[in-house]
Amino acid sequence: MSIQTDREFISALVNGDNAAWTEIAKCVESWLRTASRRHFIPDEDIQDLRQDILEKFLENNHERLQRFSFRCRLSSWIGSVVNNHLYDNYTSSIRRERREEGFETFKRNIFEQEKQSERLIEKIDSREKVEKALEQLTPAERRTIRMLYWDGLKPVDIARITGEKNTTITSRISRARGKLREVFLENDKGKGEKAI
Repeated sequence: MSIQTDREFISALVNGDNAAWTEIAKCVESWLRTASRRHFIPDEDIQDLRQDILEKFLENNHERLQRFSFRCRLSSWIGSVVNNHLYDNYTSSIRRERREEGFETFKRNIFEQEKQSERLIEKIDSREKVEKALEQLTPAERRTIRMLYWDGLKPVDIARITGEKNTTITSRISRARGKLREVFLENDKGKGEKAI
């Protein structure tokens, strides 16, 4: 295809030519098949991804097609749309997995050295409760707890990343655990609805 062919093709797309949209779908699928070998995407997911990308194409990229600059080939631009979608899809699934794993790690380990650990752990029955409890912490404490449990970092690594002393991080973790203990126990005693 030449730039002239790309111009004609875009004109057909903008005017709603079904044959042109069918060609776009084929091009998207071709890019997906290439990416699936590179990113180990199962064949059964390709059709769902293709549909997602085509919907995104219709919603977000129709206006861009009208202003297409021809600095690159149309097929290359479609490839970048496909790769961006795959990256976004991949990172959002990683974030979901990380949140789930982080919640379980938090639940298992946050009160592991407490005398009342079983009773406290029973209070942590949903991510929503944990999120509300974390809101009671300072931003620095919340960030440190997330790095410790959700990111799986050690206090030494957190200190290196934040540029703070190791003792600062360990005391912040201890202070945050104390606040979280109070939040979960306060809810248990029924003193109020402040935290959870």
